[in-house]
Amino acid sequence: MMNTKPGTGNNLKLWIVLVPMIFLFLVANAGVSTQEFQNRVLKVDPFYLKLFDEGKLAFNRGDFEEAFQNFKIAAFGFLDEPDLLGEAFVYLTVSAYNLKRYDQVEHYLKEISRFKLNNRISSSNLPKELKETFNKIQANFKNGLTG
Repeated sequence: MMNTKPGTGNNLKLWIVLVPMIFLFLVANAGVSTQEFQNRVLKVDPFYLKLFDEGKLAFNRGDFEEAFQNFKIAAFGFLDEPDLLGEAFVYLTVSAYNLKRYDQVEHYLKEISRFKLNNRISSSNLPKELKETFNKIQANFKNGLTG
């Protein structure tokens, strides 16, 4: 029996076009690392993503000076990607705090505000402990406690 519902032929045509496109997309991205996939989607220079990853490694081993320097450069490359920029600013803020560079803490807190990144940071996938530390630092500086 023939289907006489209006638009049914159009739906079939759409599926005929979409299925091969989806298949090609999946094949083109099969075996692609997360970083490579992010590069394609985000259009961030891999140099900055590498520095960001190296900064996280340095941060996690307690080398806040190296982390700070890496995040500072990486943030420059993330200016068009607010999610990554927010994450970099969080790491910069906490690194600066651990280095007792309170002027830099204030600077990055102002940048977060200027770029309106607080909501992005709150909903980010940053480690819970890092977010908690950042929130304490942010609260202390908002209350005028700079040390």
